[in-house]
Amino acid sequence: CSVESFKDAACAACDDVRWLPAWGIDRMKAMIRERADWCISRQRRWGLPIPVFYCKDCGKPVCTDETIAKISKLFGEFGSNVWFEKDADELVPEGFACPHCGGRHFEKETDTLDGWFDSGSTHFASMQKDQGFWPATVYLEGLDQYRGWFQSSLLTAVGALGKGAPFKECVTHGWTVDGEGKAMHKSLGNGVDPADVFKKYGADICRLWAGSADYHVDVRCSDEIFKQLSQNYLKFRNTAKFCLDNLTDFDPNQLTAPAGMEALDRWAITKLNELLVRCEAAYQNYEFLTVSHAVNDFCVVTLSSLYLDIIKDRLYCDGADSAARRSAQSALWIILDAMTKVFAPILAFTCDEIWLQMPHRNGDDGRNVLLNQMSKPYADYALSDAEMAVWETALRVRSDVNGVLETARADKRIGKSLEAHVALFANDEDAKAALDAVKSVDLPEIFIVSNVSTNKTAPAEGAVAGQGVNFPGLTVAVTDRDSVVAAAGSARRDLIGKRISTELEQIMEDRGIYRAVPSERSVFVTESLDRYCATIAAPIISEGDALGLVVFIGTEGESAAGETEYKLAQAIAGFLGKHMES
Repeated sequence: CSVESFKDAACAACDDVRWLPAWGIDRMKAMIRERADWCISRQRRWGLPIPVFYCKDCGKPVCTDETIAKISKLFGEFGSNVWFEKDADELVPEGFACPHCGGRHFEKETDTLDGWFDSGSTHFASMQKDQGFWPATVYLEGLDQYRGWFQSSLLTAVGALGKGAPFKECVTHGWTVDGEGKAMHKSLGNGVDPADVFKKYGADICRLWAGSADYHVDVRCSDEIFKQLSQNYLKFRNTAKFCLDNLTDFDPNQLTAPAGMEALDRWAITKLNELLVRCEAAYQNYEFLTVSHAVNDFCVVTLSSLYLDIIKDRLYCDGADSAARRSAQSALWIILDAMTKVFAPILAFTCDEIWLQMPHRNGDDGRNVLLNQMSKPYADYALSDAEMAVWETALRVRSDVNGVLETARADKRIGKSLEAHVALFANDEDAKAALDAVKSVDLPEIFIVSNVSTNKTAPAEGAVAGQGVNFPGLTVAVTDRDSVVAAAGSARRDLIGKRISTELEQIMEDRGIYRAVPSERSVFVTESLDRYCATIAAPIISEGDALGLVVFIGTEGESAAGETEYKLAQAIAGFLGKHMES
């Protein structure tokens, strides 16, 4: 049968299809224009039997529901080759007569149906007739199907039914090859059995392999590739485990409101929003590798090496119900919930494990993660572009500080970063602008150091100093905290003695907790109160303690004790009582 009469219509139907990759439309149109005929092949090895009989008496074709039922039953018992193995009299129903003339002698069709025409008719038989919908959302197959299934489906829909393409989208993939790019053959022994992958790495690693490759071209497959992917898998799993471990006492129905959330936590959610937007666009384009790589980068760069490292103090040391800890938990839950749902189409089993362990909000379907809609960006929690620019600057400064901290650690000047005091010196306008921009940021928190100062004088003698990479005009000087204390001098110690009031000292002494004697150690403690007192110490002293105190917190003058000073006084007592020895 010629296709000349509807080539133009078939090519026009291609314009209504979304082709992925985009060059698919050009390839399909070229193959349609090159094709001269279609549908029937007389070479048996290339086709399937056509279940039609011919009456020997009248010569007319015979194909009824009764004959089709008999042939279907025989195919089910013996396979389609039974058509070629038995005579026509054995294939027709017993006692069957020609519906045209009543004759009882038949011969069978010897031509065979082209395999592609057979599969190309499934959009009518399987979709429209059996399931009642047409067209399909997407057809997915290998690159060779432009000549095969894709084309025959298109031609049958246009030529036989007078419709357009039977699919809205057409997605193609390459072949699976070995680690060296060679085709897999049994004779070469370079094949990879998915069952072996499941036993060694788990089914989700095989899914991650498929979701991490550019499948539009040939995809390499080897044990070495699976080993590498298993590391990426563990990064995601360990990140999820950290979140789960810190949400055991959290109720997601009581999320911290955007206005009450810490700026760092809102920064993390803003970065999550960027991930969600990127992944949604990638899924729409069937770019699964973009999703896999984006989630991996988010876990490694944004969370593990930055955000989660910074908030550990709040999660582990703050009061269980403190606002700062609940803020961090709210951000963690939002991140875990969204990240689990966005990665579930690829890591189906792992994400469902996470889903079954994590707390849920009212309205969530806790049975399976895939029964829930993916999260949309949390716009209410997002920082503005100007606020994100401040955090971007702060993190660039942090990178410069980390470089000098590593040097100080390598020189054995400090152990953990919390033992360090960091001094920042701006030597040019860019560095000065950077330090001015980050004044609102809690630098000791994001640097994970004891304290940070910005000075106009030179670095202290003996400090480990270095220039910034992001800000070459920024000098970073690192000293250990004991050196800072020793340099403070007796005047500073006198000031600290005033800050720890006589009444507070007496209360602590009565409790047998601590004898508040001004010392180098207490200098460090007081200098660190801004960071520690309201977080680590607050739960230790009960709210019922009536401490009418006068305290100095980070200022040079006195202020009468009010509500804030009352809470800070509790924190001072608790912190010193738990962590200091006289």
